[in-house]
Amino acid sequence: MLRYRWILLFAFWLATVWNAQGQERAFLTDEAEILKTGWVRAEFAMEFLQGQSYSLSGLSGDLMRLGVSSIQVGIGEYAEFEISGVAKDILSVSGRAAQPPIPATFTGTSTSDFGDLILGTKIKFFGENGLRPAMTFKFAVELPNAKHDSGLGTDETEFYSTLLFKKSFGRSQVLADVGLAILGSPVLQGRQTDPLTYSVATIVPVYRNINLVAEISGRQGPPNRLGNENKSQARAGIRFWTGKIRWDLGAVAGFMPYDPKSGIVVGATYEFQAFQRNQPPVTIK
Repeated sequence: MLRYRWILLFAFWLATVWNAQGQERAFLTDEAEILKTGWVRAEFAMEFLQGQSYSLSGLSGDLMRLGVSSIQVGIGEYAEFEISGVAKDILSVSGRAAQPPIPATFTGTSTSDFGDLILGTKIKFFGENGLRPAMTFKFAVELPNAKHDSGLGTDETEFYSTLLFKKSFGRSQVLADVGLAILGSPVLQGRQTDPLTYSVATIVPVYRNINLVAEISGRQGPPNRLGNENKSQARAGIRFWTGKIRWDLGAVAGFMPYDPKSGIVVGATYEFQAFQRNQPPVTIK
């Protein structure tokens, strides 16, 4: 029964999110802990972001992100596979640059697109032990599904490698991610940008199944790299459980010119066991 439930969930997710975009969960900081073998974590969220701008197409406006999704599968004692993306980005256009580097081809006051699919793998190095935090390595590739025509894509494949850390202080937790990205230039052939990526989050329990969550994340590299600009944003909100479903409600604030000015996010997470590790046969003497 668990196996069929996993297959149906995975098929539904592929049907709605196959062309997807972005690192995708309500809060962006990755956890250093991995799922147990055979367990699946399905995350689904919606975002409304105000004042979003795109340097390549020169578009700006309010962005609705539908089906912000992620599926993570524990595939071994020290490994986890992840596939994530966004089913639909819809930009309500309030501004257009007069001569953008790569003009969008649509007409009207709104544009939408499927986005870039992300495939990632985590490899656990070790868990928490005394003063030592848990540490995991993650690498991921973002595929160029979103196109220039909509004004929302860069048409570039991107690669990320990140070290993930987690440290508990009583019931509270601190998460930290630091890594490097390789971003192809959408305007200069054969050129790339290699920014530092970062994220720090804190999770503080306040009452039974209720936690407060706050984080800051972004990337920092050479300035004025068109299409690969620096980014930084903060998210803060509340996390709570109703039965087996975890809910995340948060507010978003961007700090860089091409980050959203503000926004809200709502997400739900569900975990279940899809399959069991095969046990070695017992030999009876």
